[in-house]
Order: sequence, then structure tokens, then C-alpha cells
Amino acid sequence: MSLGRLPRRVTIRYRRLPGGVRQFQGILREESSNQLVIEQQLRVRKPRRQFGRVAVGKGYLAEWVIFRGRWYDVGKFYDSKRRLMGYYCDIIRPVMRLLSDEAKTSIITDLFLDLWITPEGRYVVLDEDELERVLANHIISTSLARRTRRELQLLIQSTQAGRFPPTSIRKIQPLSSVCDTREAAESRYSLSDKRS
Repeated sequence: MSLGRLPRRVTIRYRRLPGGVRQFQGILREESSNQLVIEQQLRVRKPRRQFGRVAVGKGYLAEWVIFRGRWYDVGKFYDSKRRLMGYYCDIIRPVMRLLSDEAKTSIITDLFLDLWITPEGRYVVLDEDELERVLANHIISTSLARRTRRELQLLIQSTQAGRFPPTSIRKIQPLSSVCDTREAAESRYSLSDKRS
């Protein structure tokens, strides 16, 4: 059941332990009881490369899919010419309520491990060192770290079998009107901020 018209502006609330909640603007384009799709202009301080090509850079766009009750979200990344660059999967604490109100998501808590998947299905695990550091500093429990690793392995197995990302995510395309609006240009998400 939708709380309002679509598409509409929404604030993504994101926590990276042990830090506080950060907020990023996006355009909510799909909403159901089980998932949200949020389009967002990416703003990065410097380009990030995976497998010898830029995975995220200036003018890039992400289609974030946030699921109710799952241990991951998925960002489908496009370059400035809207060519698909890959899929960025965060391992997160499951969100049971997707929106806290019409204009903002519930808090999404990142659990450090990430998976980058190319359009061809190649993948790389990111931020294992960060998980080890927070575990050593007792910021997360051993059992939560173990669950985080298990959920990542399930995504890897599905990727290797060609089942992940699923067809529903592969079919998502950018909204052409969002690419041209000033409102979308003011939406910001910084991967470098995510890492701090």
C-alpha cells in the first residue's frame, strides 16, 4: 500500500556502525510492502575501479532496491551515459518496516561486507578488512559477524549459479525524467562518505 504519489522525493537514512545516521536524497519510484526502488545521483570524491574499469564516478546513477526482511540491498549502477556498470550489494541488518513515514526510509544499518557484481557476472567481495576491524573492536558481536559472512556466501552462491541479481532487478531502468531534473541533480550519495 502506497503512502503517497510516485515518484516522489525520499530521504534514505543509513547507519554505518559505530557512527550515527547519515541521510541521502533520492527519488522513490516503486513501493510495495516488500520492497522499495529509489533512484539516486551518485556523488563521489574520486572514481572507484573494479576489474580495471570505473565502477562509480562523476555523474553516475544508482537504482537502489531495499527489501523487507532481507540481509542485503542492491544498487544497480549506471555511468553518466546510463550504461550499466554493475551491481553493488550491501550486507545489512534486515529492515522490517521499509518507510518510517512518507518521506524517509527506516534506518538501514550496514554490516560492512559488500559484493560488487559486473554485468557479466564477475564479482569481488569488498570491505572484509572493515568487518574484521569492527569485530576486533567489539562493535559487532561474533554471532552477527558470522551471520554477515553466511549471508554474503549465499549471495555469492546465487551469483555463481546465475540467479543473482534476479530478473526483477535486472529489468529496472533509470527514469529518463529524473536524469534531467534539477531536483535529481541535487540528490547526493557518496560512497566515500559511506566508508568513513
